[in-house]
Amino acid sequence: MSLTNPILCLFEITDPNLIVTGISKERCSTNQRIHVVHATLSYQLLKCPHCGHKSLIKNGTHMSHLRLGTLSGGRYEMHLKRQRYQCKDCSKTCGAKTKLVNRNETFTHNIKHQVIVFGTRYVDE
Repeated sequence: MSLTNPILCLFEITDPNLIVTGISKERCSTNQRIHVVHATLSYQLLKCPHCGHKSLIKNGTHMSHLRLGTLSGGRYEMHLKRQRYQCKDCSKTCGAKTKLVNRNETFTHNIKHQVIVFGTRYVDE
């Protein structure tokens, strides 16, 4: 059995297009250890979101750095390679999307929820 499903389950990630390719430990600028989940996001787009033509081709990838949260006191991040597409008809590009994070954000929905829970717990005490 592959380790990818349990890793995604720990963070309640259910995107079927997300494939974990590895896990590593790195140090950030503050010399803190970070557990990094390396993953790719790719799926077949049927038509261009800009012009609607069915002439999309794969056009490289874009690296996104997402913050997943903490487990057992350790900080976890995801380095996500998102597939890029280009339309042959209008020459515009677009990228693979996931419900894990909003557009142009690095905090996942899970970590936002953790902040709200800890904030209300702190206020109630």
